[in-house]
Amino acid sequence: PLKYYIIVGSSFLFASSLTATIIFKFKLLPDENELRYGIFYFGIIIENILFSLGLGQKQWQILNTKNESQEKLIKQLKENEKLKSKIQHQLEENVVALNKKSEKEKLEKIKVKYEKELTELKLSSFRSQMNPHFIFNSLNSIKLYIINNEKENAVYYLNKFSKLIRKILATTQDKEISLAEEIETMELYLNIENIRFKNKINYNIRVDSDLNIDTIKIPGLILQPFLENAIWHGLSLKEGSKNLTIKIHKDSMFAYISIIDNGIGRQKSQEFNKEKSVKKESFGIKITKDRLKNYFKNYKHKCSITFIDLEDHQHQPKGTKVIIKIPLF
Repeated sequence: PLKYYIIVGSSFLFASSLTATIIFKFKLLPDENELRYGIFYFGIIIENILFSLGLGQKQWQILNTKNESQEKLIKQLKENEKLKSKIQHQLEENVVALNKKSEKEKLEKIKVKYEKELTELKLSSFRSQMNPHFIFNSLNSIKLYIINNEKENAVYYLNKFSKLIRKILATTQDKEISLAEEIETMELYLNIENIRFKNKINYNIRVDSDLNIDTIKIPGLILQPFLENAIWHGLSLKEGSKNLTIKIHKDSMFAYISIIDNGIGRQKSQEFNKEKSVKKESFGIKITKDRLKNYFKNYKHKCSITFIDLEDHQHQPKGTKVIIKIPLF
């Protein structure tokens, strides 16, 4: 818009100058007449007025632009303040949430810690109940040689018993042992228990060739109650050959320990012992179930114990099979 003021003002100045020049040159007015000067001055005045108006218009545009910029800036500052307030509120909420989460995680850690300690106390309690029971049964197995004054056999088996006791005491101090150590201890136990049967129990242990039993960890002495049941409630009451087999194999998730005997079976055993224990579960087995449950509590997969009554083709009892399923992770 400023150019129009300049063009019009310059045109007025040019026209007044041209008019004054023509009047002066052609002497259209007397020399003493000042009208020609007045025409020239009139053009200058009009030009200055128009230039001033143009400059005023330009200043108004600048001021208007400045005001618009200030309004935009104020608006942006207000939006920034709102955003800042919103972010501050969100941060406060996040801090509160993080504090709650941190407190929750802290409580969870404390809970896990105390649950772990409680589990260890339970396992310790179970071991303290288990070992005297185990030792008592082992001593019963060897006392016959001492009573019968069979010195050489008594010394021989007392040596084995001392090794067994040493292993039991070592197991008491450990929260876990390898399956290999457990099998070694159970071989000593079976050897001693076989004394009463004059070595008539044929027992064997079969481990899959691709299975490393040194790497599998379990609570100590978990197999003893099942072997004791197989011997004293199955094989001891059976006439003829007495066979006991321990089989160990695994798949991708579990290790399986099978204890198989060809005894009289659980039903007949309960009939023989109904006056002493009316279908009561063995104290040692009950403790072992609790120990396994607590030991594998935090594993992804759960352990289990399955009893299978074996039958011949005529559906007569021919023994018992116990499968202990141990999770690997």
